Amino acid sequence: MGKRTKQYKKLMRAFELLGFRQPYQLLMTSDVVLDTIKLDLIGLFEKTLSTKGLKPMITQCCIRALYAKNVGPNRDPAVVAAIDRAKTFERRRCGHLMDKDPLTERECMLSVVDPKGKGENKFRYVVVTQDEWLRDRLRSVVPTPLMYVRRSVMILEPMSSSSVQAREREERAK
Repeated sequence: MGKRTKQYKKLMRAFELLGFRQPYQLLMTSDVVLDTIKLDLIGLFEKTLSTKGLKPMITQCCIRALYAKNVGPNRDPAVVAAIDRAKTFERRRCGHLMDKDPLTERECMLSVVDPKGKGENKFRYVVVTQDEWLRDRLRSVVPTPLMYVRRSVMILEPMSSSSVQAREREERAK
């Protein structure tokens, strides 16, 4: 077992103290689906999190963002493949499709992970996104494991300082 695998197992055990349980709910954005079209995405998740207990999910807004990338005369076959892959994941209903002016993918993800804006990941999602801005915003939402892909390697970010403080409060309460 590699050093990174041990590190990720230990990190997920720390998140389990904060209420995460298997199967982990992986909420991903369209950019991850598009960037990993040639990779075995579920295999990457299973290897990174050292478990078969996974529930890959995508929001309606993220699928709509994929469709928006596939308009015009230059239709990309990679986008079509990404749409087909996204359709295999469980759909997380966000309720934004009915809005007159729909939310951006970033706003949708923020509203799904932290629905009341209290800085709490109530439904215990593991967020998978390539969007640096979104990951930066979600670091303040406690507890939120963040993942992204770099050079076909799935990376699980270390626990944010706000999540570490929440974990320490939990341990002191015992």
